[in-house]
Amino acid sequence: MKPQINKLYELVEKSGVEEVLLAAPDNIEYFLGIRTIADSVLLLHYKKGGNLRIYVPLLEYYRFRDTLSKLGVEVIAVSKTVKPSDARIVESDWKTLIGKLASSDKVGFDKSHVSPLNTLITSIYGDRIVDLSSEINKYRMRKEDWEIKSITRAVEITGKGIYEVANNLNDRITEAEVAGFFEYRVRREGVDEYAFPPLTLFKPGNSYPHNLPSNTRLGRKNLVLVDVGVKYNGRCSDITRMIIWRKISEEERKAVEAVNEAVDNVIDNIQPGIEAGKLADIAVKTLEKHGLSERFIHGLGHGFGVLVHEPPYIRIGEKTKLEPGMVFTVEPGVYFAGKYGVRIEEDVLVTERGVRVLSKMIERIITP
Repeated sequence: MKPQINKLYELVEKSGVEEVLLAAPDNIEYFLGIRTIADSVLLLHYKKGGNLRIYVPLLEYYRFRDTLSKLGVEVIAVSKTVKPSDARIVESDWKTLIGKLASSDKVGFDKSHVSPLNTLITSIYGDRIVDLSSEINKYRMRKEDWEIKSITRAVEITGKGIYEVANNLNDRITEAEVAGFFEYRVRREGVDEYAFPPLTLFKPGNSYPHNLPSNTRLGRKNLVLVDVGVKYNGRCSDITRMIIWRKISEEERKAVEAVNEAVDNVIDNIQPGIEAGKLADIAVKTLEKHGLSERFIHGLGHGFGVLVHEPPYIRIGEKTKLEPGMVFTVEPGVYFAGKYGVRIEEDVLVTERGVRVLSKMIERIITP
């Protein structure tokens, strides 16, 4: 994971603000190249001509200090009570600190992030805030070579975990146990963080697009949905595959084929300049041909990088035009509540000449 501090300085110059405040942990992770915890209270502050500073709770201080000092980032702990002699402390509460930090007429800020700290900043600075969320997204959507390599490795590792799942199925195994096989395999590849909790779902659990593994047993025949991802070198993967366990119904087989066709049709049309919403239209029309479009109840895909869900979003009406370097999922699905669901998800990279499917080495429909 590489810091992107120069991009932060460039952002300030291009946006015409005098200083910037960032409180979203994922933005801080992106610009500073340091792992964050999603609900951490962090505040990054930079003013032109000054030093780059990050304010953190005391329990985060030493990790951030030891990691960021070599980059020239000042790390300051916020604490009114506990004050170790070897820590740089500001004796304040967050509200008082924020009120004193920025003095400029224009303060850059990411208004798209929602948290108590962001609400506090918005209330204090009001119309002095210049929303930089779209500019930050532009940086994050276009991946650098090292990010693409990290994502590619995350995809490769995820594939190994999927095949580990397929190779260890048996009639008595539960959804939760299946998730354990995935987790064990990817940990052996050096993964220290999942992109999200593994979704290993049998019928009827896979009939709900968002669900979690339970103690439901596989049984003698089933249709298994495996939606999994890992984080490698600070960048995510996100892949869904269907596993046919012995035998499925003709209706289920047709649903799998229709979803697979929708994936193909979308990927065949990915190219620089196309609007993201046009791809979603293609998926809907393909499923409509099979009488299944009303069963497709979520967006077609989403970007991923530091987070597993981030721009660009591939959904109906989305006007974002695809550019080389963008990485996103293509994941049409159909769901029959209480019965079964089918989703196939590929990770793709937009190139100068079209598209590269990063997850193509993993079979979409696996029959152990």
